[in-house]
Amino acid sequence: MRLITGSGETLDLDARTNPDLFQAARVSLGALGIVTETTFAACPLYKLKKRTWTAPVEEMLEQVPELWSKHRNFEFYYIPYSGMTIGIINDLTDEPETPEPVNEDDDGLRQLQQLQDWLGWSPATRRWLIQKILGSMEPETRVDYSHKTLSTERNMRFNEMEYHLPREAGPEALREVIETIEMNDVEVFFPIEFRTVAPDDIWLSPFYKRESCSIAVHRYHEEDYTPYFSLIEPIFRKHEGRPHWGKLNTLKAADFASLYPKWQDFLEVRAELDPEGRFLNPYLRDVFGMEA
Repeated sequence: MRLITGSGETLDLDARTNPDLFQAARVSLGALGIVTETTFAACPLYKLKKRTWTAPVEEMLEQVPELWSKHRNFEFYYIPYSGMTIGIINDLTDEPETPEPVNEDDDGLRQLQQLQDWLGWSPATRRWLIQKILGSMEPETRVDYSHKTLSTERNMRFNEMEYHLPREAGPEALREVIETIEMNDVEVFFPIEFRTVAPDDIWLSPFYKRESCSIAVHRYHEEDYTPYFSLIEPIFRKHEGRPHWGKLNTLKAADFASLYPKWQDFLEVRAELDPEGRFLNPYLRDVFGMEA
């Protein structure tokens, strides 16, 4: 990549030329300078076989180690107050493409919202009805190119908090999230996302040198997300979760320093490339523990 620093200097960075600056700049929060050119390594177009099915949450959690080890991509969604999950796996294939199905995700979310509005007073009835609906769903298999099977339209607006935890901590953390939601009667209908991610070597990547699982909670955009997220975030933090940089969290500089082994190295690079703080906004000053 080519980076323009706070002093106007132009730097060309890659894994061999300025390797430390390169690893810092790959996830830099915009705090090191302006990236004007990038070169990506791409792989040839490929197809994936996507399988979707439903299962009780405990059954799914027990299968998590096997599913993440056997499949290229693995994730599932837990439906609040249902005890049920929707699992999704993707694997490389050369099979012919199948017809693209109609995207019914938004309709499903609206139905879950209606069930919350109508049956929030009766969790048992709500659980029974959701289980009945999901129990009637047949497993679905689809073959298509990766950019089609891995992407999903999201037309219902929401606020989101996502943390990336050590992979082995994921199932227990999710159990705690579910228990906390249901013990506190949190009014939420958005599914909770659970996915696994491979490690990398990027300094400020949430996946830095750690096999990870990501857990995301969502709140409808017209509702106040603060009480819900305040209940759940301590669970993520207890399990050494690193927050998604582009989503909501309440962590401060000292928290990030304890979560990222290369945090101090990044701060030193930032001070070197932008000594006057030209690229710092109020949020980043808070993140890096700097005075305005």
